[in-house]
Amino acid sequence: MTRQIAAIALKEFSILIKDLEALALLFAMPVFFILVMSFALEGVFEAGTADRPIEILVVNQDAGRMAGVITDDIASVEGLKITRNIDGAPLTRDLAERLVKERSWPAALLFKPGFSESVARYATSVEADAPHVSLIMDPATNRQLLAPVQAAVTAMVERRVMTARQIHQIQNRISEFGKDLSEYLNAEEDLAAGRHAPGVSLEILAPEGATAVLRPSATEQNVPAYTIFGVFFIVLPLAAGFMREKHEGTFQRILAAPISRATLLVGKLLPYYLVNLLQIGLMFTVGVVLFHIRIGQLPALILVSLALAACANGLGLMVAALGRTEAQIGALGVFFAVVLSALGGMMVPTFVMPEVMETLSRFTPHAWALSGYHDVMLRGLGPADVLKETVILLAFAAFFFLMALWRFRFAD
Repeated sequence: MTRQIAAIALKEFSILIKDLEALALLFAMPVFFILVMSFALEGVFEAGTADRPIEILVVNQDAGRMAGVITDDIASVEGLKITRNIDGAPLTRDLAERLVKERSWPAALLFKPGFSESVARYATSVEADAPHVSLIMDPATNRQLLAPVQAAVTAMVERRVMTARQIHQIQNRISEFGKDLSEYLNAEEDLAAGRHAPGVSLEILAPEGATAVLRPSATEQNVPAYTIFGVFFIVLPLAAGFMREKHEGTFQRILAAPISRATLLVGKLLPYYLVNLLQIGLMFTVGVVLFHIRIGQLPALILVSLALAACANGLGLMVAALGRTEAQIGALGVFFAVVLSALGGMMVPTFVMPEVMETLSRFTPHAWALSGYHDVMLRGLGPADVLKETVILLAFAAFFFLMALWRFRFAD
């Protein structure tokens, strides 16, 4: 019995090592996945530290000195990096909003005209409104990432307001008691209590052209991400189907008719393309019906979805062209579907990745598809605004298709 088991095992091992490419992919896929996820997740734990500070823009429209003083206070907080000038010139609100909208920076702090006067009024009058500060942020940005920014702004403004109020109260005490310091010292409890509680009105704004900022729900983050993740798994049945028909000689029989190879491949892809569109429609329907997610402008959502499905089908065809055996196709399909999803921000948001990883993510169709969906769902943008993502996805699809057409063998 032992000899029989050994003989069978030896036979299977000899079969296994005949396809070294497929065997190598079985080891390469988890290694790449570990590398991608490990490097990507560094940002989750290091964002907001001295080594990887959160960078924000500051627009100072205040003619007084208080906004500048508070900006210096915020800049001294470890884990935050302040940018006040671009190309040597102070930032304007329009430029800051454009940079945030382009996702070059996650947020911009805005001190409007009259901020110093509002601090002085609030420090001296119980009827004055709290000082007003605006934070312009990308609606798709994780609020937890910017929580240290909001906390630092609130703390620094309140500290300066409290200081101004105490100075004002001290001056009043000294004036009231004829500079009688003993009376001033006895008023310590009143000074600590203050005339009214310090505070700041922190307003969250969206860049011009985007919808009002609302906190994205978990489903509004997960539905588009896992829709993209699922769509690219069409690679496996698509490539396997092509491999099976190639082995059966179907392609050779069809090509005996007056039909081009490109026409044949496009015709074979059409059913898979429709399946992808049904996948996308079902996933977003579940999100709307069960979780009440916002989908934004439907034409823009459809535009991104059409390009995404074309890209997934193109990748599946390229895998079918590159793989020479069913084992290779299965390994390549999983490799592309999982590793590219991780690198493209489906599992870890790109804005928390290290800069190198974030740059690499732009070379994946997944990142552009997710950006397009976020433009529609969270930023409230329309078809014209997602043309960039759509064109890039179609460029990926064209590249995959041309590579497949070049490498595809219609018979063994």
